Amino acid sequence: MSVASRFWVRRLTSITIGLVLIAIAVVITQRFNKFRAPVAQVDSDEVAHDGSDRMVGVYTGFEFVERVAGRLIFELASKRTLGLSSGWHEIEGVRLQFYRDGEPGPILTCDGASFNIQTRDATLEGSIRIVLPSGAMLTTEAGKFEASSRRFATNSEVTFVSGASFGRAQSAVFDLEEDEIVLGGGVALNSEDGATLTAPTAVYQRSKGTIVFPEGGKVRFQQGQIEAPMMSVDLEKDDGPPRRIELRGGVTLGAEGLSDEGTVSAWMESVVAKHQGNGKWQVDATTTGPWLTVRFVGGEGYFERTLRAWILRGVLGEKGLINLRAEKGVCLDEVPIEGAPRSGEAREARVWFTDGRATDVELLHGVILRGESIEARAYRVRLSPEAGLTMLHGDPTGPERVLLLSPKGRVSCDQGQLFNEDGRAEARGNVQGIVYGVALMGAGEDEDGSDPAHFAAEILDVTENGAVYHLRENARLWQGHRLLLADDVVYRHDVPSVRAAGHVRTTVPASQLDIEGDPGEDVVVVARSLDYNQVAGSAVYRGNVRYSDPEHTLSAAEVSLFFNE
Repeated sequence: MSVASRFWVRRLTSITIGLVLIAIAVVITQRFNKFRAPVAQVDSDEVAHDGSDRMVGVYTGFEFVERVAGRLIFELASKRTLGLSSGWHEIEGVRLQFYRDGEPGPILTCDGASFNIQTRDATLEGSIRIVLPSGAMLTTEAGKFEASSRRFATNSEVTFVSGASFGRAQSAVFDLEEDEIVLGGGVALNSEDGATLTAPTAVYQRSKGTIVFPEGGKVRFQQGQIEAPMMSVDLEKDDGPPRRIELRGGVTLGAEGLSDEGTVSAWMESVVAKHQGNGKWQVDATTTGPWLTVRFVGGEGYFERTLRAWILRGVLGEKGLINLRAEKGVCLDEVPIEGAPRSGEAREARVWFTDGRATDVELLHGVILRGESIEARAYRVRLSPEAGLTMLHGDPTGPERVLLLSPKGRVSCDQGQLFNEDGRAEARGNVQGIVYGVALMGAGEDEDGSDPAHFAAEILDVTENGAVYHLRENARLWQGHRLLLADDVVYRHDVPSVRAAGHVRTTVPASQLDIEGDPGEDVVVVARSLDYNQVAGSAVYRGNVRYSDPEHTLSAAEVSLFFNE
């Protein structure tokens, strides 16, 4: 809940309390038949009446004090009171001082009041004002109390002023039996920071401490607006600040200019916000039908990001959302500034915010992320458009690992990173995978992919949009009967070649070198480095080379092999 939202709720509460005080003032007139005050001599020309109703008495300087259990409740004073034979009492210059816990509270004043001792009906008219201890003021021109229904209704517009804030309602009705106030004909509140609340009707249930907007309402603030077909607010005790706000029936939110950039729009079937007591609000949004949808446009590192879920939970602070969590199934679509558009799905998601602006998104449990010609599966995925990368993690306590799929191959690992800008990917931790369409160490190129090349290492870097595979730390590369072991291996897919370094060991079928012997026998070469070029059909070994085949064994500083391709 933003500062503006809390502000107009407090103002609406002040209006309803003021209307209650007006109604109480009317009820007080029921006691006039019990009053005993000195009758002063008044000239007939000082009293204005039409002559059809005989005057029975005039009271001046009248004062009355009400106490309950010895506690001061109110003090009533008037300029003069005129009693008529018809049973009506006309009061001029009404001033009513209310008390709360023995301390002075609001003051009600009006030009005049009328009370019928027989029907107990009463009216107030002429500049009815209630001044609150805070300095806020409520005004209306006329109102009527009906004893039969025990309702007080205003006959004119109700206004509220507090500093630079202003509120207005076309009508108000206070039901003494139900202890509730109904504001109708259009309710509008303007706060000093520019926020406005408009609603057709508002119902304040004093006994329950609840304000209900049965026909919904709309809140406009500096950066956007929120609208719902039904709204309700639960207050703290003694008409305190809001503690719970509920919006139902299809809530729409639109905001722009968040932190000077980006817009946010959202649709939620219902929203409940609970005050946490530390200036923050816990917000829960749910749906039973269409997906909840939140769309961020023009944020840091992305053009557009759309999040859909069944349940949304968030924490709201003074500067906007602090974090947001989606549950029970999540779908994500994102268009980053760098890289191709992507979409994802998971069981849960988290959105992180800085000064109310969405930054990173984290997908959790059973994540599937799809981009241009690549699909990633993981236990946890974090998208950071500002950093220009996507981080993937397996389950550290379970069997779920990171899996990267593309038309060129497949990779599994403990964790990985996808870089948006340069088409680069990195895999770490027990890396394993296959590459299609590879011809390794004299093998014929595999057109149908029935015999792809396999690899394993601790670290894999894939660069140039999948054209280069760089295996590091205990690298292994094999295809059929051909095997390559080394500390570091670089394979180029666009111009088929292999470069290996550190503890190089290769095994190839002897038939690939036109060596006579058993077809199942192999040629084994150990060296410090290897350069293999498929176009040339040769492999060059350097550094303490040891060569062996079914018929020969030799050692040299450099050995070149030419394959029968």
